[in-house]
Amino acid sequence: MHTVCTAIATAVAGLLASCVTAYAQAIDYSALQDVIGEPVTTSVTGKPQRVSELPGSMIVITAEQIARSPARDVPSLLKTYAGIDVNRWTAGQSDVAVRGGVQTYNARLLVLVDGRQVYLDHYGMTNWNLLGVASEDIQQIELLRGPASALYGFNASTGVVNIITRRPGDTTALRTEASAGNHGMNRVAASLYVPVTDRVGAKVTASRLREDERRVPATILDRPRFTVAADHVAAALDAASGATTATLGGGYDLSRQVEFLPTQLLSNQLYRSYNLRAGMTHDTEWGGLAFSGFVDWLDADYGTDGSIGGLARGLTLSNRIMVGKAAGLYRLGADDTLRLGFEFRNNHLASNAQYADIVGYNVASANAMVDLHPTGRMTTTAAVRLDQLWLYQSGAIARPAVDDPASYRQAFHRVSFNAAVLVRTGIEGQLRINGGLGYQLPSLTNYAFRLEVALPEPLPASLIVAGSPNIRPTGTWSAEIGYSDRRGGIRGEATAFYAHTNGAIAPPSEVPSELTEVQFLPGPVIVERYYAAGDYTTFGTELTLSGRLALLDWRANYTWTTTRSDLDNRNALSPILVQPALTTPTHKVNVQLGYDGGARWLATGILRYTSATQQFALAPEVPLAVVKLFHVADAIALDARLGFRLSRGIEVFVAGENLTLAGGAAVSPIPADRRVRGGLRATF
Repeated sequence: MHTVCTAIATAVAGLLASCVTAYAQAIDYSALQDVIGEPVTTSVTGKPQRVSELPGSMIVITAEQIARSPARDVPSLLKTYAGIDVNRWTAGQSDVAVRGGVQTYNARLLVLVDGRQVYLDHYGMTNWNLLGVASEDIQQIELLRGPASALYGFNASTGVVNIITRRPGDTTALRTEASAGNHGMNRVAASLYVPVTDRVGAKVTASRLREDERRVPATILDRPRFTVAADHVAAALDAASGATTATLGGGYDLSRQVEFLPTQLLSNQLYRSYNLRAGMTHDTEWGGLAFSGFVDWLDADYGTDGSIGGLARGLTLSNRIMVGKAAGLYRLGADDTLRLGFEFRNNHLASNAQYADIVGYNVASANAMVDLHPTGRMTTTAAVRLDQLWLYQSGAIARPAVDDPASYRQAFHRVSFNAAVLVRTGIEGQLRINGGLGYQLPSLTNYAFRLEVALPEPLPASLIVAGSPNIRPTGTWSAEIGYSDRRGGIRGEATAFYAHTNGAIAPPSEVPSELTEVQFLPGPVIVERYYAAGDYTTFGTELTLSGRLALLDWRANYTWTTTRSDLDNRNALSPILVQPALTTPTHKVNVQLGYDGGARWLATGILRYTSATQQFALAPEVPLAVVKLFHVADAIALDARLGFRLSRGIEVFVAGENLTLAGGAAVSPIPADRRVRGGLRATF
């Protein structure tokens, strides 16, 4: 038996070694998974690896798991895994955090689609309705827990979500879904894959979603609410010729929803996003080369209901980001590799509420990663990255100016790193130790925001809420130790983690504090700024078990998270709006049971427990809006999905989230409701 296992392991290693020069756009993930029997990823080291042999803490959600889940979007999928905090603030707005520290517009998780950044730099956030991808088109979702700035750059300070989409095959295929449910929910989506020639494939995807907002208490929102809308259309061409592959694509996305801003003001937002991307890989005898680039344009309208003071038509922002990358993966031996990479990005913002017409920055980066196997039982990985940033402004400066123009001519650099050791303790046992340092870059709003707010009579001054060109990146030190094993068909994993964040960025309080500035320009002007509020430390444990028995598969996990903070609101009259010790649930439990009845029936049930927390919201009281902490009760929520296959490619289904109607299930100051839908999914 041992000889057979050794032979299989050798064959698998040979298969992966044969594609070690491949990159994310060139790998047939589905084919490798079918042959190897588990998902394959490039997100940790840049080369193809089995998930069970990664030196980092990785979760991979496959296309089959996505299809059988009751979740209706990516955040709903992620929330059932250990170490993941998901707050669904409203029906359309979600924030995802890794191992604590969740807040509105969470800036510390980098989100990618096929390697293209969909994290939005203007406010430092991810709008999960602007991903530009339908769930039916997702091949797998890779979630890397822990700092990954050495591979991905700024804003991968606590983790990375990389969504890998399907590639066109050698036959024409169409995937569609239509569904409808309560609260006005209706959705249609389609993905068409066409082989143009034997070397070129094309893909077109589109989707449309509408649903009603949750019932918002009048103590939080006293204005009409938007209906949630999310539309997207995208197209791509993939080409292959010998050792070279190329891809070209682009898309358009629209999102309309009610959101909590970082100041905890609840208002209506409208986003429109456009993107173009291109990439090429080339394999050689010594390794492989990869080149890629993309351009993203974002037009965002905030407070279209007039909720942002001083701006009758709301806050408008236009953000453009251009990125170019080059990387080489070199063989150092049978299993060892060296990866070198370079990147340049230009990012600028225009707004009706900022210091100058244009505020932006350029970032030049270089990174290196080495993956070594000193023995047959040990893997060591190390990565380092240097980022150099140049901040700039141009065009007319808003008056009165609260900063010297020279303060926007700044440059600084940061060095991030990752290191890991993986030791195999048996056929299936593995001990993993890793850590690193990553950075969250201040958003362009943190740097450039400028909003003049009218003060009530007879105050003889004006108030300006402003960004600061002197804010520096937030650093996160992280470490973990984990052990996994598989015995008797049951796989178990236990992980202990630690993360320390320096200089967490907080929004201005808009009320007097020690940071309040009074300038005379020539009349008195009160200035309140974004600022570095202090440090906090998060640590905890994750326990996961999974297995399969006959037609049943099951998965259970438990996360314990605690936070100690040293944060300062500078004696302001309102609380600091970064309070991870209060807003992060201490206990989370997920239990999932799935049934595959063979040719016809499919069923999945997920029971979720979240302990009680507190969350911020700005209450529109008269005469002054006040930020309050709202108690969010602990919750036991049940999500379920039942499907029936009419034929091999056609399935009808019914699915529901929070069937137990637990008010705290969304971890939001707005109570969660029950969402049920039914539909038809077809593949031709």
